[in-house]
Amino acid sequence: MKNIYCISGLGADERIFRNLSIPGARLVHVPWAPYDKHDEVPCYAQKMSERIKEKDPVLLGVSFGGMLAVEIAKQRHIDRAFIISSAKTRNELAAPGTGGLLAALIKSRLVPPAFFTMPNTILLRRFGAGNADERELLTEILEDTDPRFVKWALQALLKWQSESYTEKIVHIHGTGDKIIQSANVQPHIWVEGGSHLMIYNRAAEISKLVTENL
Repeated sequence: MKNIYCISGLGADERIFRNLSIPGARLVHVPWAPYDKHDEVPCYAQKMSERIKEKDPVLLGVSFGGMLAVEIAKQRHIDRAFIISSAKTRNELAAPGTGGLLAALIKSRLVPPAFFTMPNTILLRRFGAGNADERELLTEILEDTDPRFVKWALQALLKWQSESYTEKIVHIHGTGDKIIQSANVQPHIWVEGGSHLMIYNRAAEISKLVTENL
């Protein structure tokens, strides 16, 4: 059975992957490594990579986890890296003149990091939490997120200089993503109407796409 090493989004955990089902594969969540306040994204990606002992691993990263997967793929040989609701380069993350909540947070520095950890109607809607189950899950994750981690990660993303990515990356993005605006990105695969939360609420489709591209 193939292992797929999963890296979640900002401060989130393995709960975000619980609806995924990849035939013939075992999902292995990679827990967050301790970070130093001076870490930049490539440095932190190396720390996360050290937690994956398998040679030529398959990675699956969501949002910030996808950006870490992009950097890991530059640092070591991998089999494949699926990045979901994420960005491959700095320009995709915060393209000038376009929307997207994450881009706005990164560029402005005015919104406190705690905003990302305080559940509210606007934030839940932006993520694409459309029913009670999705709102409950996202609320639990946000409440469990360390705002210090979010503050560090946003500062690290502000300095992220990625301009390239390897051919091992498979980028899957939703046309309805309001966190990393769809207008910014050029994914390999579009999910029509998919939100930033599609790893959870469109898990059957994401599972099928990952299975077809393994």
